Amino acid sequence: MIEVSAAVLTNEPLTEDIYKLKLQTPEIAAGVQAGQFVHLEVPGFSLRRPFTVADAENGAITLIIRRQGRGTEALEQTKAGDAIQVLGPLGNGFRPMPGRTLLLGGGIGAAALTLLARRLDRCTLVMGGRSAAELWLDDLDLPATVDIQYATDDGSRGFAGNLVQYAKEYLTPGMWVAACGPQPMLAGLQSLLLQQDIPGQFALEARMACGLGACMGCTCKTKSGHALVCKDGPVFAAEEVALT
Repeated sequence: MIEVSAAVLTNEPLTEDIYKLKLQTPEIAAGVQAGQFVHLEVPGFSLRRPFTVADAENGAITLIIRRQGRGTEALEQTKAGDAIQVLGPLGNGFRPMPGRTLLLGGGIGAAALTLLARRLDRCTLVMGGRSAAELWLDDLDLPATVDIQYATDDGSRGFAGNLVQYAKEYLTPGMWVAACGPQPMLAGLQSLLLQQDIPGQFALEARMACGLGACMGCTCKTKSGHALVCKDGPVFAAEEVALT
């Protein structure tokens, strides 16, 4: 973990409320694991914002950010050449397992899976959203080794239904699953994986202040007690976390 001043390389919109921020930070790009995150200092705000690293190559990291408050609105206004203080990489990432890999990303949660998808030999990455207007994986230039699929609630693109329904249709023995998304999605997926005895890993989303485990602001329940999403996670074994 280090803190650096990173230059903004590009800042591009992906959808109406989601944008892609690319930062020049060779030290973090060289050491980040899939599933880890960084903490960004937002000018004019006292609290840093956590964002998963969606890509890391050529000395740069890419973040996929949803505008949902004044802090992310301020970051959306940054332009090439601006400097942002970045702390990272933080947390524990995914641990690839043997077998065929199914990655399930609900909405902005898909950003936690794209770096993993790039680093696997082959995988299927499924992004879920309410409609086709919310989908953005096509804009990331993922390699041909990633089989990109979609699931939409309204059926406007790909599988008609949510990601839990998709998993019910396509899960088979010999797979392992990595997922990130809203808690109800992960809870439904957890139940399904346990029923079919399929291993999985979940990247949890949580509000956090320090990102280092000091403030105790991002606790979650696990089988062995309480854990910190920022320090013990954000990636946990699917069967370990209490989601209901």
